[in-house]
Amino acid sequence: MWIGHVAPGLVAKVFAPGVPLWLLALAGFLPDAAFFILNFFGVERFRMHEELARRGGCFPYATDYPYSHSLVGIAVTGVASTAAYILLSDRRVKVKEVAAVFGVALSHFFLELPSHRSDIEQSAHGAGMLDHSVADFIIESALLLSALWFYAMYAPLATKVGYRGAGQRSRLWLVISFLLFQQAQFCFGRAPTDVTRWVHAPLYLSQILVNSMLVGRSSLGAQAFCVVDWRVRIAGIHMTWPHICDTSIWESGS
Repeated sequence: MWIGHVAPGLVAKVFAPGVPLWLLALAGFLPDAAFFILNFFGVERFRMHEELARRGGCFPYATDYPYSHSLVGIAVTGVASTAAYILLSDRRVKVKEVAAVFGVALSHFFLELPSHRSDIEQSAHGAGMLDHSVADFIIESALLLSALWFYAMYAPLATKVGYRGAGQRSRLWLVISFLLFQQAQFCFGRAPTDVTRWVHAPLYLSQILVNSMLVGRSSLGAQAFCVVDWRVRIAGIHMTWPHICDTSIWESGS
């Protein structure tokens, strides 16, 4: 699964509007990010699998990730991301915000279950949706768009300034198009080389970071701009927002 991991963060933003959307998006991808980083050190690995490539399907790799994609490993990454958020926040983090970050990270395990093939080396085998490119593309795209609709409909208005401003809706559609293009490449594209450790892993890791940043640009998460005394300079707005660190406005949407 690829862009489907953005969906839990969009849904969680509705219930924890004070958490930056970029962080929630990153939390959904976090086990994958950990996997690609561990590849650099040879702790986990993946390689091109000729048989998978011949028969088609998504992500034609034989993958060995006993740590980053085990339930315990994903829980550890969730705890680590939650702890980092608490420690770096300059305000008291609410219980529901802790639950949101941890829950989004943990969702990675359950979203992967229908995707993985039974022949992939991992601690939990899946139902093999990766072998069905068209079905995977439709399901992941629908998951992303449904979560985006839920976020657009029910998140507090103040958390959607990034795309509801004048002239900003086109940016949102560009982000959606970029994510759908990635999913198409994930489902139907072919790997450019066989060098997974130093080519594929950095490419996928960079996509995760860029995706999190772009998704976050559709929102003005309160905590993202409380670290320093900023003026709001996003989406062409140049004005002082004296209450930007008052999370009550994010809860009410006022």
